Amino acid sequence: MRFSIFVLPLLISLIAGYGGLVYAETTFEIVMPSGSSDPDAPFFWKEKTTGETSGEITIFPNDSVLWKNADTAFHTITSVTQTGEIDGKFDSGFINAGDSFEFQFTELGDNYYFCTIHPWMSGIVHVVKNPGSVQSIHNVGSGYSEDGLGFEVKYILDTNLQKAVFLDPDNKSLTFRISGTSENDQITLVLPTKLIENPNTVLVNNEITDFETETTSSGTKLVIPIDNTTSEIKIMGSKVIPEFGILTLSILSIGIVSTLFLTRSKLSVFS
Repeated sequence: MRFSIFVLPLLISLIAGYGGLVYAETTFEIVMPSGSSDPDAPFFWKEKTTGETSGEITIFPNDSVLWKNADTAFHTITSVTQTGEIDGKFDSGFINAGDSFEFQFTELGDNYYFCTIHPWMSGIVHVVKNPGSVQSIHNVGSGYSEDGLGFEVKYILDTNLQKAVFLDPDNKSLTFRISGTSENDQITLVLPTKLIENPNTVLVNNEITDFETETTSSGTKLVIPIDNTTSEIKIMGSKVIPEFGILTLSILSIGIVSTLFLTRSKLSVFS
C-alpha cells in the first residue's frame, strides 16, 4: 500500500512529463527593431532564433508568437485578411516601447497581420501540422545536362518524393509523385532554371491549382497547396530541357560517325 502511495504519483508525473516533451508548445519571438517605424528601414521584424526578417514564420498548432517592441515608437499587431481588411482574430492594441504582445495559434492556416500605425509593416504566421524538412532529388534529367549528372531539385515536405521524375520535353512538363501520405497543406519546390523555365501551370492530381512562385538564386521556388490525397504533381513551363541534350547529341554524333566509318571501310574492302 505504501509502495502504491509513493509510486503512483511518480508514474503520473513521468507520463505527464513525457507527454509534455511530445506535445511541447513553443513560443517564437519576433522583435520589432529600433527604427522599424521608418518605411525606409532595412527590415521591420527579426525572428530571434533564425534571424529571419520577413515577418513570416511557420509554426505548429498551439504554438505562440511573441512580438516584442524594441523600437521607440508605438506599434500594433493586428490580424487582417489576405486583402488587408481587419478580421478581428487578434489585436494587440498599442504596444509601448519595451513591451510585447503574445498570441497562441490553435487553428491551421495562414494568419496575416500588420501594424495599423505603420501599415508597411506586415507579416504572416503559417500554422501547419508539420512543416516538414528540406530534402533533395539528385540527378534529375541525368544525361540531358552538359555534365551528364542532371540537376538537383530541393523540396520541403513531411514525407518523400519518388526519385524518379518524369520529364516530358514535348509537353514542357515535370511530374513528381509523392511516396506515402503527407499531412502538409503545401509543398515547396525549388526548380533550377536550366531544368525548367518559367513554371506557369501546376496540376495536382490532374487538376489545375493556384500556386505561389518566387525567383531565387537557386532557381524558381514554387509553393503548391496539397492535401492528404495528393499523389502526383505536374509542373508545366515555357521550356523543359530538350529531349536530346548536349551529352546525348554528342553520343549520338559519335555513334553516327562510327557507323559511317565502318560502312565506308566495308565498301572499300569489296571494291
